[in-house]
Amino acid sequence: MRRLLSLLVLSTLPISVSAAEVTIPNTRVSYEVTKDPISDRNTSSIYLDEQSSDTYVEFVCTDGIPVFYLHTGNLLMTQAEYDQDKIPALTYRVDSQTARVVPAASLEEAEDMDDDTHLTSLAVTDRNDALMLSVFRNAQTRVALRVTRSGGRELTYMFPVRGFTQALKAVNNCR
Repeated sequence: MRRLLSLLVLSTLPISVSAAEVTIPNTRVSYEVTKDPISDRNTSSIYLDEQSSDTYVEFVCTDGIPVFYLHTGNLLMTQAEYDQDKIPALTYRVDSQTARVVPAASLEEAEDMDDDTHLTSLAVTDRNDALMLSVFRNAQTRVALRVTRSGGRELTYMFPVRGFTQALKAVNNCR
């Protein structure tokens, strides 16, 4: 599933020369080093798998900036909520620090009505990509993400961060 969602994200970016995904041993972190074949821009990705589900965080290198995405195996909103721009709230907690809320935005426009990726994935607004990178970079052990859906229904995901710094270096900090 990760490969499919990554391809959907990358389909909005320039075509890239792809390499194999590399898993950092004894972690839930992996990365893929890729480069645009025309411009040589870094289009690499870092993946952090959630502890117990088909959910992961992805940082995609876009114009030198790591862009944050949360891909879940859960429905985060209905099509009607999406159509009304009722985007779920995203809260993060680094290790045992105080929880903080981040404005979230939908991952993509719904071009294919049979594809519900836009209902199971979130991204933060552009100005908050650096914040989310900092959150994961500064965590010692884990980052918890909570998505609050309409009606107050919550989904909480835990992402171990061991190996994240190593993956970020492997993709040259998206430069």
